[in-house]
Amino acid sequence: MGFRRTVAATAAVAALSAGCTAADAVPDSAPEVAVLRLDTPVREPVWSQEAGAVVALAESEPRVVKFTPGESAGRLTARTTLSDRIPGLGENLAPSATGKHVLYVPRPDADRVAVLDSGTLRVKGSLRAGEAPAHVTVDSGADVLLALSRDGATVTGVDVQPDPGEDPAVVTRNEVRLGPAGEVDGPDRGRLIEFHTVGPDLISHYKGAVGEVERTAALAFRAETATGDLVKVSRLYAAEKGTDRLVAIDVSPGGDKLRVVARSRLGAPVLHLGADENRLYAVTEDRLVVLETNSYEGFPSGEFTVVKSIDYRAALKDARLKEAPVSGLAVGLERVYLTLRGVPHALSVAEPGL
Repeated sequence: MGFRRTVAATAAVAALSAGCTAADAVPDSAPEVAVLRLDTPVREPVWSQEAGAVVALAESEPRVVKFTPGESAGRLTARTTLSDRIPGLGENLAPSATGKHVLYVPRPDADRVAVLDSGTLRVKGSLRAGEAPAHVTVDSGADVLLALSRDGATVTGVDVQPDPGEDPAVVTRNEVRLGPAGEVDGPDRGRLIEFHTVGPDLISHYKGAVGEVERTAALAFRAETATGDLVKVSRLYAAEKGTDRLVAIDVSPGGDKLRVVARSRLGAPVLHLGADENRLYAVTEDRLVVLETNSYEGFPSGEFTVVKSIDYRAALKDARLKEAPVSGLAVGLERVYLTLRGVPHALSVAEPGL
């Protein structure tokens, strides 16, 4: 499968009001790695702050799936909710990052993006976001939905409306010509529209006001996967295809170049990446490596700091789970969730304390 994903860099709300607990909070006695039973295998998971759950696409049928972490008799559990069938689903989904309690799900065959209620998973409506939108992300600072076309040729940005009705206004349309192996990463802060594109051999940075978005810089790089920084919107984390190399890429002080500002060798190829406001999470075939993002202070040494490396396979007893490839990860408030290809399970892994 070609590298063709839209990686949303939308910020979860890290600070909770007094007296509240994290949606995925667990007892202190909970294991570092726990197995959650789901009703169906899933892919492309992402954490929804508003739903307090992981939302994903069903692996073998056109449905959106939500699994809500819980606890029963000291064991970690998950409650699964499935949407009705939604024909012609695209490659991912993106939760709203601005409190609208909706999910955006592309439907390229219909030239529409479906809008689902994040609580019930019922379709509320749809909106137009360019031709054949296949992958979506949300730039919450500008309140814009970014959609990458199925052929990887165009990124279209539209205003996000609280209640779908009339088609929203197009605020940017960029010919990016990524081909069928492209990615768009939309940041979470800032009034300007800003995003990265990741093609088979090139990472590019785009930025500008409404109607004035243009490419500002590019860097030759072959990425296996990538994700954005949730605080420093100009920074992208990328794993090099075919190697164990992980890098942080940022815009130079002059704004006209992309450069590698940090790197690390993790000992095995990185298959999936995710981030929160403080940490970067890199998944290899059998380990979850947690690294510091240093979003404010940067990387004076040019190297990542590894916080912890967790062997998430070691605690698994079921042979199917030990062998199942990871299909994606979602970063919750206290746990990281790894979904597994071909089996109706997910792994819940404790995040190291700050």
